[in-house]
Amino acid sequence: IFDEIYHIAPLHLEEPPDSSIEYQSDKIKFIALKSYGGESIGQKLSILSTAPYNLKKINSVLKNFDREDWVQFRAPTAMGLYVLPFLKIMNKSKLWVKYAGNWKMEDPPLSYRFQKWWLENNYQGAKVTINGYWEGQKDHILDFQNPCFDKDELDRAGKIGAVKNFDGKLTLCFAGSLTPNKGVDILLDALKMTETKNEIEEMIFAGDGSERKKYEKAASEINMKISFQGLLSRSELEKVYEKSHIIILPSQSEGFPKVIAEAAAYGCVPVVSDVSSISQYFDETKSFLLKNINAAEIKMKLDIALSNRKKLKEMSLSCIKAAEIFTYEHYMDSLRSKI
Repeated sequence: IFDEIYHIAPLHLEEPPDSSIEYQSDKIKFIALKSYGGESIGQKLSILSTAPYNLKKINSVLKNFDREDWVQFRAPTAMGLYVLPFLKIMNKSKLWVKYAGNWKMEDPPLSYRFQKWWLENNYQGAKVTINGYWEGQKDHILDFQNPCFDKDELDRAGKIGAVKNFDGKLTLCFAGSLTPNKGVDILLDALKMTETKNEIEEMIFAGDGSERKKYEKAASEINMKISFQGLLSRSELEKVYEKSHIIILPSQSEGFPKVIAEAAAYGCVPVVSDVSSISQYFDETKSFLLKNINAAEIKMKLDIALSNRKKLKEMSLSCIKAAEIFTYEHYMDSLRSKI
């Protein structure tokens, strides 16, 4: 669609994780901003101290744009507090804002609340893409699915998922950051409580986090095979999906986690929090939705899933079908027609 793409983003001076890949096109030019944020007061204040430099770098690119060029900004982020108003003042190009968080989050941080209010009331004068659709949604706010794979990848995954056997012991997986907010604590508690341990071959955690050692210790006390595989490349993660039957994601807040669609393409049935737009794409014919995000609810849903293998297989096939709208091809068609 575009002849040139300028990717303007903070550059972190560290080794990239295995989940990162290099640009595949020489059309993309990277413009490095100063990174900011952290846990200490000084690190938090760096959001403000880096703003003048970052705005200058953004402006150095935008000053060469004309009315036919497009700017896309990803929100919500701390940088959005000053970049969104700056882009409005510049008012040089067509603007598209991707709001990647939970559009219907009940108690968002103050900075997120401001950005949502700003975008919802169209002060930006932009197309805004979100995960999901709700009654009364304004015309400039568009439902957009996050793409995960191309059609060839989808077809390959679907063939693997179609013949996946749900008899015998099943493999479970989790993919994401190893943090309390992603529900790792309560998932381990649920595994400890479940009465169907003998029906589980393995529980795989794909991802990493500062509390990994704590989680590994807790897992060692559960009478079940549990492995922590760290940050994985895309091909390595696909191997996890290939051998797994159920993906469990009991996170507290999400927009729409790509890993649900990725795993679904391989026929993995989600046990997932009923937050944001997740149920709009994976309803109860395709997933086990956690209404109360706690260990008891996860245990109950897992026990139900393992008790009816025929239904689980039917849900798996429905998941493969549901994954079709998460291709890059579908995304590009939506980009052309909606934006």
